[in-house]
Amino acid sequence: MTGARRRGGSLATLVIGAVAGIGLVVAVSLVLGDGPYAMQGLGYPGAASAVTYVLLRYVVALAGGFTLGALMYALCCAAATDKGAIEVAGYRGVRVAEVCTPIWLLAAAALVPVSAADSAGLSIGSALHRGGVSALIGAAEKPKAWTVAALCVLVVAVLVRFALSWNSLFGLMVIAAVAVVSPAVVGNAGEGPDHDYATGAVIPFTIALSVLAGLSWCVLGQAELDAPGLPSVLRRYRLVVTLCVAVMAPTAVILALILAPPTTFGGWYGWLGVTGAVLSAGHAALAWRLGRVPSRWRAAVLRGAVFAEILWLAVSVAMAIQPAPAFAHRSFTAQEVFLGFDLPRPPGVLTLLTVWRFDVVLGTAAIVLAVAYAAGAARLRRRGDLWSRWRTVSWMCGCAGLLLVTSSGIGAYSYGVFSMHMAVHMALNMFLPVLLVLGAPVTLLLRAVDPARRGVAPGPREWLLWLMHSRFTRILSHPGVALAVFVVSLYGLYFTPLFDQLIRFHWGHLLMNIHFLLTGYLYYWAVIGIDPGPRRLPHLGRLGMLFAIMPFHAFFGIAVMSMDSLIGPVFYPELRLPWMTDLLHDQWLGGTVAWVSGEIPVLLVVGALLTQWSRQDRREAARGDRHSERFPDDDELVAYNAMLAQLRHSRR
Repeated sequence: MTGARRRGGSLATLVIGAVAGIGLVVAVSLVLGDGPYAMQGLGYPGAASAVTYVLLRYVVALAGGFTLGALMYALCCAAATDKGAIEVAGYRGVRVAEVCTPIWLLAAAALVPVSAADSAGLSIGSALHRGGVSALIGAAEKPKAWTVAALCVLVVAVLVRFALSWNSLFGLMVIAAVAVVSPAVVGNAGEGPDHDYATGAVIPFTIALSVLAGLSWCVLGQAELDAPGLPSVLRRYRLVVTLCVAVMAPTAVILALILAPPTTFGGWYGWLGVTGAVLSAGHAALAWRLGRVPSRWRAAVLRGAVFAEILWLAVSVAMAIQPAPAFAHRSFTAQEVFLGFDLPRPPGVLTLLTVWRFDVVLGTAAIVLAVAYAAGAARLRRRGDLWSRWRTVSWMCGCAGLLLVTSSGIGAYSYGVFSMHMAVHMALNMFLPVLLVLGAPVTLLLRAVDPARRGVAPGPREWLLWLMHSRFTRILSHPGVALAVFVVSLYGLYFTPLFDQLIRFHWGHLLMNIHFLLTGYLYYWAVIGIDPGPRRLPHLGRLGMLFAIMPFHAFFGIAVMSMDSLIGPVFYPELRLPWMTDLLHDQWLGGTVAWVSGEIPVLLVVGALLTQWSRQDRREAARGDRHSERFPDDDELVAYNAMLAQLRHSRR
């Protein structure tokens, strides 16, 4: 009876929080009225259509947050078997995701036509009556984003019912994160000046915010049942909340300075942002109080955390439906619209070294990876274990190169100049992965992180081992697959309209850079990888795999150099760089960069491969010598057995 009463309390918290959130978003929508539409030069679709739009967005935010948080709970907080199978506590998170994904899917699918009508300033009925919904969907970015989100949610909704392992849930969580982020990158953060910073900040901010609601709800269910292993779950919960708040705090500051700077602070947008900051601080405080409050108060504290996050999601939706104050009464240049900043002069050595545009995602990743690697190597040294300094130097040079390529003037000009884009592509795809692969980060993590103790939920070491031995990793690490992905992505991107669609947006540029880096790492891992993997070719096969890629790269560079039509024929002319007078010549330079840079890394890789080959031969020779010293008569015994076998055969 007591357990049922407690579970009823959690459901009451959910209902009260959802009703309060609905009241908040509806009130903001009605109070704002036609103001947001007038700022964008659109007609007012009417209160009914505006409220329908904001309600659907809140349902999506709530269902998406609970799904993503529940998957995070099953992955990080709940226990699992030695083979990576989810146990009963983790399955509670899977059940929450099973319930929420159909709701999320229906609301996201409904937002495709509804957001198209809203983006045109038309009521839903008017858009349907005119029969122009398909044209509206094609003319605006928000309906396309909701289409991507709906497709991702469909995949999660179908597969989550069959997911019972850590690896499968990890893949579904990645897909769910894409669904959560897709609408955010085409909102206020993806528009206007400095949207390169804002887009990079809104991606981790949205994921961290969405995780907290579902995570707190699942932990609340665990606390109400007072299930075994609750102290371990609470420790993991506090750690995840701390990481999420640590991600949200700096990214929220970046978004606030760009979208609502101090000179424009005020109104609904500014005060809603302050409310969200207070809710985040309150959630963090409640999470850390869990370790000090008596056990009978834990459920009450977690209910407060759930309520705070449900309201936070409502606040984020109320902010997303109105233009940012920084956009009011301001005209933008074409470069600010497409790039987020102006490129007033042509690139030069001094310009490339002084004009920095920090990449919030990849630049931060480079710094975090370097710091984490240094910490792991230092831990091994304190323990008395040896770790190659050359591996450390290689990894640090790779991270420094990643920071330089994405955040210096090289990265800034790559947004608007094709030749610079190709230089960044080659660096991320051909040069930096070599340095990162030779750093052997997986081996370092496996040696530096201790295995989870018996009776304790698995940790990063176990997660990495499960991921390395998963079927998905085995497929991707297959030499043929790695080679095919490397080649197909090169030709499929630049010789199709896909490049012109992606290069127009910062999220598209970021997606391409991440893809270049991952495909390059995957390819060189198969060729010169030190880390353990499911498949390993003999050294002669790796050498053949390396030389097999050279003709494809050379042909690609020559093809780009000889083209008489533009790659990105819509984007680059619309950018209107005043100093760019010959786009075809710049494209020729880009093809030259691709041609030349495709050959240079081969020397480094061949040297590394031959070194590994010779070391393996020396190790095998030394092993044979030790065996001969230990068993000096072994060769004579083999010869004697062979003679006996021959005699037996002749007698028969």
